[in-house]
Amino acid sequence: MVTEFLRTTSPVSELLDRISRLRTDADLVDGYARRLSEIASALAGCAAAPEGTSDTLERRAAACGTAATQLRTAADVLLEHVRAVG
Repeated sequence: MVTEFLRTTSPVSELLDRISRLRTDADLVDGYARRLSEIASALAGCAAAPEGTSDTLERRAAACGTAATQLRTAADVLLEHVRAVG
């Protein structure tokens, strides 16, 4: 038996929804980066923190920043595609 897939939304609507989710994810990841940086700063002068903890957290914060940028770039490229195809 073959089940037919019925599309309930238009492809453009689906793409715009995807763009919105990518931007929301980017904002969340930016928030993680900020929190990691704040924690790293707080631990930088803490004698009880294991050695290298602050540096590790800063590297992870930078990675989150990169990921957020990539998510926004993907959203922008997808939006350009939507505009190009109508």
